[in-house]
Amino acid sequence: MATVEPRWDEAGDSAAAAAPPVRIAGLRRRLALSLLGLTIAAATFQGLCFWALEYWIERDSLISLLSRELDYMIETDALPSTEPPGVGSLRQRYYRSDQTTLLNPEIAALEPGWYGDVTIAGRRHLVLVRELGGGERAYLAYDSRRLQVRGKRQLLSFLFGLAVVVVIALWGAQRLAREALMPLAGLVRQIRALDPEQRGPRLVAVGDPDLNVISDALNAYMARLDAVIERERVFSSAASHELRTPLTVIRGAVELLEAGAPDPKRPLARISRAVAQAQADLDALLALGRLREAPPSRVLDLECLLLEWADLDDTTTTRLQWRLAPLRLIASPGSVHVIFSNLLRNAVRAAGPNGEVIVELGDNALRVIDDGPGIPQNELPLVFEPHFRGRDGGTGIGLYVARTLARRHDWQLSLNNREGGGAVAELRF
Repeated sequence: MATVEPRWDEAGDSAAAAAPPVRIAGLRRRLALSLLGLTIAAATFQGLCFWALEYWIERDSLISLLSRELDYMIETDALPSTEPPGVGSLRQRYYRSDQTTLLNPEIAALEPGWYGDVTIAGRRHLVLVRELGGGERAYLAYDSRRLQVRGKRQLLSFLFGLAVVVVIALWGAQRLAREALMPLAGLVRQIRALDPEQRGPRLVAVGDPDLNVISDALNAYMARLDAVIERERVFSSAASHELRTPLTVIRGAVELLEAGAPDPKRPLARISRAVAQAQADLDALLALGRLREAPPSRVLDLECLLLEWADLDDTTTTRLQWRLAPLRLIASPGSVHVIFSNLLRNAVRAAGPNGEVIVELGDNALRVIDDGPGIPQNELPLVFEPHFRGRDGGTGIGLYVARTLARRHDWQLSLNNREGGGAVAELRF
């Protein structure tokens, strides 16, 4: 005797974290400050680069100019200055070795080369020293005070320009942030305008591809919420649909007792079975109402249970033919009963009063076969849709509930026409 193990998705639902309200003003302020900071950093970096470039160009130009000037004075044997550096209004002084020793010992101590920062008489000088041969040297000292003044002016100009850039960047950053976040503000307004009592509304694309990703994600989430609401609504319909049968059995048995049945134990046994089955069906339906919760399972002897569950109305004249093989199944009795009872009721309704229904069990599958007119080909894809009613009537909810419960257990439920007329419903475990 085969035993089929259930396969159930036990992954729990992830609780959605409550998101804080979107503060567009705060987001706009942070974006504006970020743009402002980037602009100031870029302007400062560019200004420093220009300043360094100007400084090195000026320094190289000045060195080249003083070198040519010193070469000219040496070639023309110009007369050296007679005053020490830093005295008078002359910006440059030319000396030879003997005079330098007398006029300024600091310059005389310098080796041949270029010196950019020599303080003489409280002033900074640029000094160029050239070796003439025979131990004699030529010196050219240039007063860099004007360069310092020009450097300060450049610094002040840079600071003033940076202040202007800050003011313009502040205005521009606020405007850019406002325009950049305008689509997001529109999306937030759409979200706030949604009515939780209405199903189906979706967010409209705001035109920004990046924000459309958010609207698409929210639309997909709302679609799942609609599916959850639909599942809860179907659960309510399914509960009333499935519990109607045991209640009918109980009412009929009570009427028999009230009429004085010859064998009172038989109606009481039917009442007991109907109450127990209603409890099992209710457990299965409650699990159907929750997304991934399995109803209680146990080992089921389907060969015996199917005969017990086929408790049709006493007025039913449809013939039942049983082809049962032993099969043990670990599953929820309520789930199997709901699926089987729906398939059996649909088959009896399709077969009619003079028809025949065959119930087969074996090869890990349950089949319910009727000899009715079958199902129109255009309706076959729709038979498991909620509230779809074929020509045989019904509530349009039974097959939907049966398929949903089958999928929860990872079973395969199908309904097809058979050759020679009629339909066959197969539940493969």
